[in-house]
Amino acid sequence: MSDITTALAYSTDSAGMHPSHTLPIKLRAIAQAGFSQAELAFPDLEAYAEQECPGYRKLDEHGHGDLDKLLQVADKVRKLCDELRISILAVHPFSQFEGYEDTGKRASGFERAAAWFKVLKSLHCQMLQVGSTPDTSTSSDYDVIARDLRQLADEAAAQDPPIRIAYEMWAWGAHVNTWEHTWEVCKRVDRPNFGLCLDTFQICARAYADPTSDDGLLQNTSQRSANTQLDSSLSALSATLPPEKIFYFQISDGSRTVRPDALIKSAEEQGISPLYAWSNAWRPVPFMDIVCPRDDKESWGGYLPVADVCQAVLKTGWRGPWSYEVSVLCVGFTHSTMTSTHAQVFYEEDMLKEDVDVPAKWAKAAKEAHELLVKQLKEGGS
Repeated sequence: MSDITTALAYSTDSAGMHPSHTLPIKLRAIAQAGFSQAELAFPDLEAYAEQECPGYRKLDEHGHGDLDKLLQVADKVRKLCDELRISILAVHPFSQFEGYEDTGKRASGFERAAAWFKVLKSLHCQMLQVGSTPDTSTSSDYDVIARDLRQLADEAAAQDPPIRIAYEMWAWGAHVNTWEHTWEVCKRVDRPNFGLCLDTFQICARAYADPTSDDGLLQNTSQRSANTQLDSSLSALSATLPPEKIFYFQISDGSRTVRPDALIKSAEEQGISPLYAWSNAWRPVPFMDIVCPRDDKESWGGYLPVADVCQAVLKTGWRGPWSYEVSVLCVGFTHSTMTSTHAQVFYEEDMLKEDVDVPAKWAKAAKEAHELLVKQLKEGGS
């Protein structure tokens, strides 16, 4: 492992999304690509439970469902990880949790957390990722948000073994959608087992990029260019965040291969933010054109300054686990909605393709991309 990272992970939901891409196949692909850890997507675990236990009932918003069966499957996954000599870095995404004033909804969130804690224990995993809620009905008061997350952290700390909470800003979050926001919440929570999950894509999606603009960049942000806006944000990040409060770091790029009007239309049809739609379908690994070049010589369209964000995080003095989380689905898009002729290739060769080699392809690409990124960072003095 390089002196830039302490461990390297790949997310299971970034290793294919077709039913043929089973969790064991994904984990084997991740291990064979050279990753020492996997970031486990909870939906992947439940999909595997459905395959292993016919009639399995997924956990609901209260954490009710076939929990015993899920714990058995989680134990089976843990044994497979032991066999593959990898571990589970974190489980994600625990979402739509914080900020509810309704006592029933608030209680449901803690019931769900208690069930997830049991799953983490079976997996021998000690970190839960919590994404900032996109629910606009929740309170915008950071003290209220921190109240819930503080109690969650306390209940996580009481587990055996203790669990850490990694809070991630989602760019489409209702009230917390920048790294600055998560840090304000983190200070209010004030618990040693509560920290941040930083993400190159999420940071850029708020401080640099706008996939709904013609050039893909933020427009007229306080009369500053997108580059100036990002530089300011990253300088503040480097000077502000204590390294011990960064629990892990997610890496991905963003693509400009979808037309703004098509992205907006897709988001409206799904009832989600354009940034959420962009995140779901247009996040390749960095250096994708190099590590996985297209046969037609077209570009994957990655354009985010991933290395700049990495440099800023490293300048805090932090050294810890990196996790690659990417998504190239392109569901609902056709060649007519893309910005170049390679769109049809995107559509035909995405993560939903029925091909058991897809997990190995993406895991291998991410590992090679990581090596290129580390080389670039070291050449830049990191």
